[in-house]
Amino acid sequence: MNFAATALGAGIAAALVIAHMQGALTPASDAFTGATVIDARLDPMTTASIAPAASDTSRPAAIRLIDLRSGVTCKMATPESAARHFAPAPIGPDCAGSPDLQNVALWRSSSDGSLELADSDGQTVLRFMPGDGVLYESIYPSEAMVTIVRSRG
Repeated sequence: MNFAATALGAGIAAALVIAHMQGALTPASDAFTGATVIDARLDPMTTASIAPAASDTSRPAAIRLIDLRSGVTCKMATPESAARHFAPAPIGPDCAGSPDLQNVALWRSSSDGSLELADSDGQTVLRFMPGDGVLYESIYPSEAMVTIVRSRG
C-alpha cells in the first residue's frame, strides 16, 4: 500500500513538473475580484518553416519526372509559373517508356500551386501538387506514382 501511494505521489509530482516546463495552464487569482482564473501562458518563441537554402530559392532550369512504378525518368524544362492555358510540354523521348507519361503533350500550372499534364486533346493525364521533399507529387489519377524533382545538369 505504501508503495502504491509513493508511486502515485511521484507520478503526480512528475506530471506537475513536466506541465510547468511545457508552459501548461496554471491557476492564478484575479486582482480585481479575487477569483481563481486560469492563466494561459504561451511560449513567446516564434517558429516557422525552415527557409530554403539560397540555392533553392531560384526556379530550376529543368525538372525530372520520375515514374516510381516503371522506373522511367525524363527531363524537361521548368514550366512557367501560373500559366492559365495549356502550353506544349517539352517532354523528352525518355518518357515514352512510362505508361503514365507517354501521352503527355501539354501542361499548365495554376495559382494554387498545382501542375497539370494533359494529352494533345487537352484531357488531363496527371495532376500534381507541391510535395514534401520533392517539387511535386502526383495526386491524379490515384494509381499514378510520379514525382517531380529538380534536374541536376
